[in-house]
Amino acid sequence: MSNEMINFLSTLISYPSISSNPNNSQDSKNLANFIIDSYTNLGFKMELIDNLIEGKNPLIFGKFGDDPNKKTIMFYSHYDVQPASIQDGWDTEPFDLIEKSDGYVYARGASDDKGPITATYFAMKELLETTSDIPVNIAILYEGEEESSSHGFEKTVYKNKSYFSDIDGILILDTSWFTDHRPSLDYGLRGLTYMAINVSGPNKDQHSGLVGGTIREPMSDLISILSKLIDSDGNVQVDGFYDDVLPLSDAENELYDEIDFNINDYVSYLGRNSLFQQNSKTTLMNMWRNPSLSIHGIQGAFSGSGSKTVVPASVTGKVSMRLVPNQDPKTISEIFIAYVNKIVENMNTPNSISVEPIGLGEWWYGDVNNFLFESAKSAIENYWGKEPNYVRSGGSIPIIPFMEKTFNAPAIGLPVGQSSDGAHSQNERLRIENLVGAKHVIINLLNEISNLN
Repeated sequence: MSNEMINFLSTLISYPSISSNPNNSQDSKNLANFIIDSYTNLGFKMELIDNLIEGKNPLIFGKFGDDPNKKTIMFYSHYDVQPASIQDGWDTEPFDLIEKSDGYVYARGASDDKGPITATYFAMKELLETTSDIPVNIAILYEGEEESSSHGFEKTVYKNKSYFSDIDGILILDTSWFTDHRPSLDYGLRGLTYMAINVSGPNKDQHSGLVGGTIREPMSDLISILSKLIDSDGNVQVDGFYDDVLPLSDAENELYDEIDFNINDYVSYLGRNSLFQQNSKTTLMNMWRNPSLSIHGIQGAFSGSGSKTVVPASVTGKVSMRLVPNQDPKTISEIFIAYVNKIVENMNTPNSISVEPIGLGEWWYGDVNNFLFESAKSAIENYWGKEPNYVRSGGSIPIIPFMEKTFNAPAIGLPVGQSSDGAHSQNERLRIENLVGAKHVIINLLNEISNLN
């Protein structure tokens, strides 16, 4: 069936469903309709749900089965992709799927998330062809704006949630294995508070030969503020930042002992040993379960090649903080603003300085002992012959806690691709073995859940 799966994936790939580009909105809608038609042919009830934000891509809702004696499992993925073009440095056209002799297929969206959609579809197809039924009730929820901050997702899902009956568990197929050689299960993601620090001075950009040494420059003020946010050991200096962080439990501490992680490989990946700690376990915790602060850039500053002796009239520093249980994104934004304001009070600057949040997202922390994780562990062991890594990713997918609350059901991250797939990069790829394996793991997982009934 691998050839049939690759052909199906190739069709999905051929639609350049780039959510950040309005010119591709029809391509995205055409793809959504193709997915709906494909599932409809299997006997699913499918519906295209208009996004409540005008001009944004629609959502796909679907369901199969309404047996009250069966559990109902929801599958989440997204059908939109990141931008890509051959001019970006791809070896081949990004929207023409290429199968190479290394056992991988290459294309934009192969791993993120059209591969997972393909694996899910063929798992359903095989179950129906071999048993004429699916051992659990199925709910499908695909979105088309995930790569663009999931615009309209929460409002649209909440308004239309009555489409679905009671949901018992949510499978998130939107992550990757932590390593290339061992499957993973995701049980946590960090939250996010993204802030902008705005500094305004003269009414327009100035020549440093004319004003240098005569004015308080906005860039200097911003750099002074940024330098006080973290210390040389990576500790966040914002007052009260760590107050609500849950302590490490013995149970979670033990999970880190089983992770397939080589710190030397990580250093090789980075290209330089700039780690705060040289210990594998501590590094993993800093990556996943400890909060952090990162400085991303300065808007308004000169960043081109060569020299330009401009003094920017205004600059904006972009800073994000990755959050963990039980930090509240809104509270963190408030104490960040208070901390920066305290710095400003001691600066005695004539420049105008303001701080504002530009993005908030909740953390997610699952229960590795619930029925989803127990069933998924068995499903993976039965197919791959090895236990999965239990991963608490350092990234953020705020829709997961939203879905758990909206449907009153636990979630689990069920990765398909590998960590080296290059999901947002040039030459994105997916190992065919992973594509086929994901199909079998899904089938095993649904059977395992059915046996719980």
